[in-house]
Amino acid sequence: MPKHVNEISDLKLIFEPRSVAIIGASRTPGKPGYNILKNLIDLGFKGELYPVNPEATEILGLKAYPRVDSIPGRLDVAVIATPASTVPEIMESCARKHVKGVVIISSGFSEEGNTALEEKMVKIAQEAGVRIIGPNTTGVLNTANGFTSSFVPGMGRAKKGHVAIVAQTGVFLGYMLAYVISSQQFGLSKVVGLGNKRDVDDVDVLNYLGQDPETKVICMYIEGVSNGRSFLTTARKISKKKPILVLKSGVTEKGAKVAVSHTGSLAGRSEIFGAACKQAGIIQVESFEELIDFAKAFALQPLPKGKKIGVVSVTGAGCVIAADSCVKTGFQIPDLSTETVEAIRKISPPWHKRIGNPVDVGPAIEVGMHSPLEALNVFNTAFNVLLEDKNLDSLIAVFFGLYRSFPMFETALSDITFIKERTLKPLLFSISGDKEATDEITKLLESNGFPVYPDVTRAIRAMSAMCEYYILNRA
Repeated sequence: MPKHVNEISDLKLIFEPRSVAIIGASRTPGKPGYNILKNLIDLGFKGELYPVNPEATEILGLKAYPRVDSIPGRLDVAVIATPASTVPEIMESCARKHVKGVVIISSGFSEEGNTALEEKMVKIAQEAGVRIIGPNTTGVLNTANGFTSSFVPGMGRAKKGHVAIVAQTGVFLGYMLAYVISSQQFGLSKVVGLGNKRDVDDVDVLNYLGQDPETKVICMYIEGVSNGRSFLTTARKISKKKPILVLKSGVTEKGAKVAVSHTGSLAGRSEIFGAACKQAGIIQVESFEELIDFAKAFALQPLPKGKKIGVVSVTGAGCVIAADSCVKTGFQIPDLSTETVEAIRKISPPWHKRIGNPVDVGPAIEVGMHSPLEALNVFNTAFNVLLEDKNLDSLIAVFFGLYRSFPMFETALSDITFIKERTLKPLLFSISGDKEATDEITKLLESNGFPVYPDVTRAIRAMSAMCEYYILNRA
């Protein structure tokens, strides 16, 4: 489908509508048309909402309309959640209403072999100049204005933030979104499910997010790219300003076949795609877990300016594991400055002679310490001096959550926050141990901008991704 003259302006209307119709709105909890409307209400969408259902006069306290044509005034966006067979007729009514954008939740099009129905729908939209997201998608979330087309329950809890998520899928994106909202402290800026990508595609969305002031990190799940050259050219331009993290599936022969049946996409060879990503400044990830791990590091911390890393741990084993992981991921583990060594020596027992990088503060905590607060103060002293060490570009801190509900961690956090305001050096934590204590500490740290990982190797991989991005795009 030919692109419109002003694509960014077109997408701005879809992400920032003043009036929205939910076609297929329902009074039955659990149905997509009910959940979409409920999410819009819970998110506090400020525009006009028009439920469309010929069998209802009111849904969730809002006046319902029998069809799109009967809605008074201007209509910017229509969200369609009805059977696929009804969509072309609905598209015709949207065209008559001069709707600017349509989000099609409905599935049952080319991904199921029903290409003719999809082509009919596209032709109507093209002739009327209507932009389409989908079909076969959860669509859009914009935390800035509370607009969403997602049918996944609980979107009202979405936090505002700086991470954008783009996915070529429907239900997967919905559940990925539910996971992020319920378990992560970093907030979201924009979310868009592209589905079958019959109009709005990866390039359109990248261009829009590249100019979106609320988006600092762009996460993408891709099964296939229709115009690889255009995608990579656009990504190269945007990655100079914002990191783009890509999870590419369909990299095996079997996976590629599944991708075709899922969204009708053709997947390319993984080694070619990987090499192209490096040229475009894209950071490729291997799993959903890595996508989240890397996203929160980029969203919450500054970039490392080099490969010289420091590690501080409460156990010797943590130091060894971290050292191995640092070397495997290409980091340098430099000597500490004389000032740093002397500062750590002051808080260590006399017999602890070998003070170096990684720093083991276990002996200092074990000897002469009688409370969690004293142990925490030792740990604080160590990573504060490491953060100011000019020999280091970044720092990983390995800690254990062993005590539940200890408020002194909040006191210690003020020291970390003070350091954060004075340094452009990233600090990532690895915390494990008692689940309740670990969860409490993790929430406290991440809500204050410090990413936490349950395994030190995951923290180091995240730091490595930030370092790679800096070298590819900023150095």
